[in-house]
Amino acid sequence: MAVGQLVHLADTVTLSSSSSAAATVPNDGSVAIGDLLLAACVMPSGSRTFSIAGGAGAWTSLGTAMQSGHMSQLWWRIAEAGDLGATITVTPSTGAIRQVLLLGRVRGALASNPIAAASNTSAAATTKTTPSLGSVGASSREVGVVWDSRGAATPQTAAWTAPAGHTRRGQAFTTSGSGACSAAWGDSDTTVSGTIGSRAWTADQSALGSAWTLAVAPGEQTVDTARIESTAAQYAPTLAPGPVTLTPARIEPTTALYTPVLAPGPVTVAPDRLEAATALYAPALAPGPVTLAPARIEPTTALYAPTLDGFDPDITLTIGAPTSAWAVAAPASRWEVGPPC
Repeated sequence: MAVGQLVHLADTVTLSSSSSAAATVPNDGSVAIGDLLLAACVMPSGSRTFSIAGGAGAWTSLGTAMQSGHMSQLWWRIAEAGDLGATITVTPSTGAIRQVLLLGRVRGALASNPIAAASNTSAAATTKTTPSLGSVGASSREVGVVWDSRGAATPQTAAWTAPAGHTRRGQAFTTSGSGACSAAWGDSDTTVSGTIGSRAWTADQSALGSAWTLAVAPGEQTVDTARIESTAAQYAPTLAPGPVTLTPARIEPTTALYTPVLAPGPVTVAPDRLEAATALYAPALAPGPVTLAPARIEPTTALYAPTLDGFDPDITLTIGAPTSAWAVAAPASRWEVGPPC
């Protein structure tokens, strides 16, 4: 399953007199069970940390980026039913202080271990460069998070510019009171692999800050073969040297069930029902024995139709007992079925 884009769900900016920041996970269909939830918070203090609470279970911390006058922290969890509509609260370890909280989600992440890698770095400049990560698996999504803070309320950051190949998904800023801070995040426009990060995000003000790089791992793909829709190619190799057994519960019309160029081994196909015009087994060459035992054959079904004229390997064909005797002719090149006696 491909990893989706980062979706910004909510943000909260608190006053300097606030002892916590809170944001609510939407319950309007924009978040689904199994989504990766991300929460991130910053404050203009290097002597305190955050705790997080809310939702159906515990949040996993990705660490802390800290220096004098600045601290940022990120957490994740996989969404459960109890997370939908829940309020997520982030609280400083001591006292009241200004904060910026971001809440987002990513769809299609690996539920058992969604964060393949994560790293952070501190900086004091207009440009915040995300740290580099190496050996990221194929089809991952790169997420960047940047922050800044200062002791005074002004001048304060009012805009962040994402690097080339990335899209900013959300940003938030303090607007008054002591201790200004800001936050922004975004992700890669396409999935990535190998070495990622080292992206320059640019703010319109120079300040203390930090930058994060996350690699979100793709989820596993599953295939449900309880039903095969029309024209579905379930198994179509160019060479199948060993035995092949296919037993779908139902085959829709015109389904190509098994169509290799060469199938030198025995093949067994036993569907419960074949619809009209189904090409059940039609290889260009089938030198081994073939057993066909459908429960029901609809009119105009092509049951066995090799393209090699004059060659007919041993075939066992069972379609049920006739109601009366049948006359069977045996010409040199093919079998024919005559009318009943």
